[in-house]
Amino acid sequence: MSLNTEKQDILRLFNLEDEDIQDISFSNAGNCAVADVFLRDERTPCPKCGNDHVLIKGYQIKMINHGALADRKCLIRYHARRYLCTVCKKTWYEHNPFCFNSMKISALTVKNVLDDLKDSNETFSSVAKRYHISPTSAASIFDQHVRMPRLTLSEYQCWDEAYAFFHRGENSKYVFTILNFQSQEAIDILPSRKKQYLISYFMNIPVEERKRVKMISTDMYSEYRAVIHEVFGDSVIHSCDHYHLSQELSRKVDKVRIRIMKSVPKYKEKGSNIQTDEYYLLKKFNWLIFKREDTRLKDKLLIFDPNRERKMNYKLQRMLNYYDIRTMIEAIHPDLKAAWRLKDDLVDFYDNNTYDTAPEALNVLIRKFRESGVPEMIEFARTLRNWYQEIVNSFIIVKYSYKVDKDTGQVVVSAQKLNNGLMECKNGILKQIKGNANGYAKNHNI
Repeated sequence: MSLNTEKQDILRLFNLEDEDIQDISFSNAGNCAVADVFLRDERTPCPKCGNDHVLIKGYQIKMINHGALADRKCLIRYHARRYLCTVCKKTWYEHNPFCFNSMKISALTVKNVLDDLKDSNETFSSVAKRYHISPTSAASIFDQHVRMPRLTLSEYQCWDEAYAFFHRGENSKYVFTILNFQSQEAIDILPSRKKQYLISYFMNIPVEERKRVKMISTDMYSEYRAVIHEVFGDSVIHSCDHYHLSQELSRKVDKVRIRIMKSVPKYKEKGSNIQTDEYYLLKKFNWLIFKREDTRLKDKLLIFDPNRERKMNYKLQRMLNYYDIRTMIEAIHPDLKAAWRLKDDLVDFYDNNTYDTAPEALNVLIRKFRESGVPEMIEFARTLRNWYQEIVNSFIIVKYSYKVDKDTGQVVVSAQKLNNGLMECKNGILKQIKGNANGYAKNHNI
């Protein structure tokens, strides 16, 4: 006898077929929807002795959480048959199509939870609320089913770390990511960036696979250089990432600003809360120090164009544009002007050189930093010298991309160098997951 339309809708809701069901009914119990289900009696021979004469010993009610409804909790009250072998007396349950063994959550709910957790914006709590389970259950589902094997080492890799969860086993607060530069996929994420841990990890990878690696881009963490030398020897080219070098220089320039800001009076008079012009400029317009000469604002005009429109600055009581403000900042101390110009020199170095011209240009750049007389810039000159070859290696072109210009129809060829720009995006996702996790941790996980 076929089921009525209402019951057919229920079957579709639970992903069941007519021939699977002996009886099904639907009811409401407060804020919970309950489906009573009896499966069709499909007796199988005894799994122990193979006897065909099998009896029904009884029924066991199993309550299974099913995320079929979005507005309320949904339970399957499954009346599970238990069979009895008349020969060897073995008992067993009929096949359960709703959930995995020893679980009270449906297989469909497990799948939905895992699918939703692929989104880095989701949390265990948000997904658990959606499917009417506890956050602990959502976390358990993730731990039981998610196993991400390491991908094969690629020819071109990017290495970087991100400050994340504290890993008790490795006594580390950093996670280490290996990125496939070509495919933009994470090859692996490790719970530590320590030298001996990384050497042990890579040494456990077959030699033939390690021989495939041609070039690795990292930041200026010295242990990475030691690991590459120990594991890969001279067969792998090590390059220093442009982004991290520029970031390090920006920190040095900011140190110059902070040092000078601390040396100037903060207030005009003792006991006054009126800041001096020098302190105000260094505090209020600190962001301006990191802008280049060729930076354009929303109006498409150069930021430091002396002919830009001037606006009233009520603190300084005069009409000013950004060119005027920069001039005033540079006049506070000569170290500021020197650091500002050297920061732009590093950008020009990367913009205007190739692998062939980089060695000589880098020597000139190092000399400029060393002769600047600014302590922070002299220290950065030592950094450039220490990472000389890796910086030069960063100019190596690893591939070319071809794109047809939609306006001219001409093929535009772009040379691509190995860099960690994509890695920063991945690290952003890791930090987002860390924020969403809100303290979630396990002893064996990060």
